[in-house]
Amino acid sequence: MSLSLALNLLAVLVALAALGTSVAVAQRQLRLAQNSNVLPIVIELFWETREAEFSQAIAYISTRLRAEHSPEDGYRRLPPEPLRHIRRVSLFYDDVGKLVAHGVVDEELVIGSYGLNIVSMWRVLAPYIYRERALTTPAMLYFEHLAARARARPMASVHASMGLQHDPPAREDGPPAAP
Repeated sequence: MSLSLALNLLAVLVALAALGTSVAVAQRQLRLAQNSNVLPIVIELFWETREAEFSQAIAYISTRLRAEHSPEDGYRRLPPEPLRHIRRVSLFYDDVGKLVAHGVVDEELVIGSYGLNIVSMWRVLAPYIYRERALTTPAMLYFEHLAARARARPMASVHASMGLQHDPPAREDGPPAAP
């Protein structure tokens, strides 16, 4: 092999290494740009669930809705208070479901954070939503999809796949209690 050919091969290898590095850096920059675009959305989601009105809506749906109102007429014909609570929670989870279904927000983040609430709220609200669909138009399809995904992949499995660790409080008489 001549020196000229060896130098040409070396130049090609260096060019391929540079190309590979450029592609890796470009992919990383794209991922960072996408994450920076999603961050305000994620922060807004977290803030919404910390609002007193959201917590009150969850509490009402969990403890009073079924006892006070039948799903017979759907949810749009309910009195203002239960309607407000249902809309607050179901529209929130429907919108989150849209973000997850379209790949805007990571499913692990949503299910790892809200999985139990998503499933429990769907279980209570499903009869009202299904009746509403029968009476009017399809509603809360993304909420239902998100609930099905959350039920199929419980929060604990998301946390385990991420390797979240436990640090239980120490017992007064010895080592920490097991989780």
